[in-house]
Amino acid sequence: MNELSHDKASATPSANRGIGLNLVKAFTAKSWNVTGSIRPQSRDDVSIGDLQVTGASIIEIDLLDESTIEKAAKEYGDRPLDLLINLGGTHGKNQTGEMFTEKFQTMAVGPFLTCKHFLPNLEKSAEPKVVNITSAFGSVSDNSFGTCMAYRAAKAAANQITVTFAREWEKEGRNITVIAMEPGFVATRLTGWDYVDDMDTCIKGIVKVIIGLKHEDNARFLRWDGTSIPY
Repeated sequence: MNELSHDKASATPSANRGIGLNLVKAFTAKSWNVTGSIRPQSRDDVSIGDLQVTGASIIEIDLLDESTIEKAAKEYGDRPLDLLINLGGTHGKNQTGEMFTEKFQTMAVGPFLTCKHFLPNLEKSAEPKVVNITSAFGSVSDNSFGTCMAYRAAKAAANQITVTFAREWEKEGRNITVIAMEPGFVATRLTGWDYVDDMDTCIKGIVKVIIGLKHEDNARFLRWDGTSIPY
C-alpha cells in the first residue's frame, strides 16, 4: 500500500456511525474502493443514509452470527482486499455473564472470523494489512485503575488474537501485516458522547499510521498517533 489509487480496497465493519463511518469517509476521500459493513438489524436505521452518501459499497455482517460473515465474504467475491479494519463494540456497564459473552463474541471472536473468511481476499493483495481496532483498556500491563472488566477482557483477547494471527501467518509465509490499534477516546454513541480526544484529529492519525505501515510493524499495538502501547 505504497500509493493511493482507485485500485486500493478496504473493508470496515460497523461503518454506519462513529469511528467506522469516519474511517469510510477518510478513505473514500482518498479514492479508495471502500466496503463498509452494517448489522442486518440496522438496515432501516437513519444512519445508513450517512454511509450511503459516501459512495462506499455496503455488506451486512452480524458479528454474533458467523454465517453472515461467510455470506459477506462470498458477496465480496474474489477481489483483492488491501486493508481489513475490524471495528466493533458494545456498550453497557453491568458486569454479567451474558455481557462478558456478548462483548467477547463481538470484539474478539468477530475479528477472528472476519480474518478467517476474508483471508483469501487479503492474499490477493500485494501488501495486505489487517487493523484490529482494540483499546488501551486491553493492555494488561497498563491497567492501573481497573473498571470496565468485561470490555477490558474482550479487548485483551482481541490483542492476543492480533498477535497470534501475525505470528502464525508470518510462520506460514503469508505477507500480511496485522496490528492492534487504539483509536482514541472519541465521542460516539458507545461512549455516551463523552470524549477526551478529537474525532477528526484521531481519524487523520489512524489513516496516516495505516498508510505508513510496514511489515516490520507486524504484531505491534499502536495508538492513533503512531506511538506504541504495551500489551
